[in-house]
Amino acid sequence: MRTTGLVGFLFLSVAAVGQFNYTIKQGIPVEENGNVLTMPWAGGINAAQFNTIDLNGDSKDDLVVFDRTSNKLFTFININNQYQYAPHYESLFPPLTHWVLLRDLNCDGKKDLFTSDPFGMVAYVNTTRPGQLLSWRPYDPGRPILTKGFTSNVNLQLNASDIPVIDDIDGDGDLDILNVRFVGIGTIEYHKNLSMERTGTCDSLQLERITQTFGNLEECQCNFAFGGEPCPTSGGRTQHAGGKAMLTLDTDNDGDKDLLFSEETCTALSFLENKGTPETANMDSFTTFPASNPINFMIFPAAFYEDVDFDGKPDLIASPNVYARTFTSAINFKESAWFYKNTGTTALPQFTLQQKNFLQANMIDVGDYAVPAFFDADGDGDLDLFISNYADVAFASRIRFYENTGTPSEPAFSLRSEDFGGFSSSPLFNLKIQFADLNADGRPDLVFTGTNMFNGQTTLAFLPNKATTGINISGQTVQAVSVSIGQQENILIYDLDQDGKPDMFIGKANGAVQYWRNTGSTQPAFTLTNASYLGFGATTDRQNPTLAIGDLNADGRADLIVGNQRGELSIYSDIRAQNPVVGLTQIIYNPLTETSESRNLGARVWPAITNLTNSDMPAIVCGTLTGGLLYLKNTESTGLPPVPVINLYPNPVGRNATLTLETDQDMTVEFFSMIGQRISVPHFVPANQPFQVAVSGMAAGIYLARFSWQGKTVARRFVIN
Repeated sequence: MRTTGLVGFLFLSVAAVGQFNYTIKQGIPVEENGNVLTMPWAGGINAAQFNTIDLNGDSKDDLVVFDRTSNKLFTFININNQYQYAPHYESLFPPLTHWVLLRDLNCDGKKDLFTSDPFGMVAYVNTTRPGQLLSWRPYDPGRPILTKGFTSNVNLQLNASDIPVIDDIDGDGDLDILNVRFVGIGTIEYHKNLSMERTGTCDSLQLERITQTFGNLEECQCNFAFGGEPCPTSGGRTQHAGGKAMLTLDTDNDGDKDLLFSEETCTALSFLENKGTPETANMDSFTTFPASNPINFMIFPAAFYEDVDFDGKPDLIASPNVYARTFTSAINFKESAWFYKNTGTTALPQFTLQQKNFLQANMIDVGDYAVPAFFDADGDGDLDLFISNYADVAFASRIRFYENTGTPSEPAFSLRSEDFGGFSSSPLFNLKIQFADLNADGRPDLVFTGTNMFNGQTTLAFLPNKATTGINISGQTVQAVSVSIGQQENILIYDLDQDGKPDMFIGKANGAVQYWRNTGSTQPAFTLTNASYLGFGATTDRQNPTLAIGDLNADGRADLIVGNQRGELSIYSDIRAQNPVVGLTQIIYNPLTETSESRNLGARVWPAITNLTNSDMPAIVCGTLTGGLLYLKNTESTGLPPVPVINLYPNPVGRNATLTLETDQDMTVEFFSMIGQRISVPHFVPANQPFQVAVSGMAAGIYLARFSWQGKTVARRFVIN
């Protein structure tokens, strides 16, 4: 009997995993102000760090973006010199925190990885082999990077907010490191790599601290002292508050590294020209940078030097290096990635501002803390999209309204209003919206929580809907609901007891989930019924959980989604029957690894359940801390034909030509010889976009392209002649 029970449990568990398995999609088109977004569902960007690396083994640089506010990595592949969001590569990276720099540590032509560690910094060596997925190993397992100090090796320690320099400072071919001193005065330490001197190769980190006064300068809180002069004091103390971010580049082709420097409490980026030598640097003045349209954020700008426009010359990209927004730093998170094109040369770069919303211009990005809600606003039978945000630069929340101009099964969204309901003129920020009938008149109302900027109180309220079909809130008075919640706590309105009156759930700051039953009649009156619904009590592992309830697997029963502060989703099936609660977290299917994963989807993620494609199982649309949306489609949903449409052309293809692939679904493709030998790594092929493969170097003959999607595979032949 025990065995039978275990088998039954395992069967049910496997079945549940299959029913709650999702892929991250981009296929639903979105238009904003006449522009069709190329990757609308990529999740938004706040505080970005930019690095290039070959993700898919096609010998072309792709893009990796680490967002500090969400502690999340975004991966973009280069398709025909355009970036496309490719989230499947994200889980191939090791754990990351605070900052990420990709540099070739061992001179093998592959970029390795450096990131923060509680004891300084750590490195991971790129161990990827031809025909394999991206892989890494710790450079020195279990230990942070070391440097020789005054007498012996010590941790190369830096503040968590700092971004160091990892570059060949002395021009001998190996990587050196610059960092601002961990404690004490704001001078720069130079750690020389002696790998070349000792072994004649540049394949390791053999660091020795040469000086603690590199550049002969001291940072003085948005100013500098030069030539050994101390910083001025304020109140008897030298001020060195906040983190530091640095970048080196040779702007004048004189063989030494100049310095870009920023400090956490400052708005501008400072340029310091090196008037000394590569190893004995000397700086004696500073200016803002670039000279034309200088980088300037409300707080802590950081710059990165990568070729992001595919012309072979590294460009300059800047973003605020913040971990969170504050009242005193109302950063415009909709325009927080400034792209300066290198209009000069690699040797003598010149930087010209092109846009302030690099990548963001191609995705939905409402700033930060995006909260999606779906409702048929115009009564035409399909679901429209609403998104609220935390605040804009004036610290006012707004609601964006996107009309569904497609059909119930083939949606397409067009931006119709950036301030639906006129909330920008109210004193509210931290707006979180949903639709529910709170006044018992049979019409869903616009329900929201918001924080009043004058008294700091967060309240639940609604605007009554006076339309028979669709939504009409014009001229309506805000109706407050007597509920006490914290600023970061989250409310879900849902009729749990099925008495026709919507009840309330609260995701509490301490991680608990409360259930409040609606005991009112024409107006809501909520009574606390369960302070730890389904056993969700206080825990340090979960704060301010976000909630969504709906029938996810088409079994007629209500399922619960819980999002946590790390951006992870958990699904609890048939919540009216579960006791104790058992959740599924490995719900994001990765076609590259053919496994299901738990994933950081954007920190403090906000899930909404919606059936946009008239399929048998609804999708999950997640709002992210970074201000965007992710669209998660159930892998068992029948919204697309079971047999995909795949085109390969020209076929046959010439040996020096390019093979183009087109599919109607997101897939991966691998190439094989006719005897079954794998000759490529998996490549991600986005739906409905030409994907080109250079076949130069391949012998004439017959080959197979194997396409994989949602755990299924299909092969297509092609000929090289």
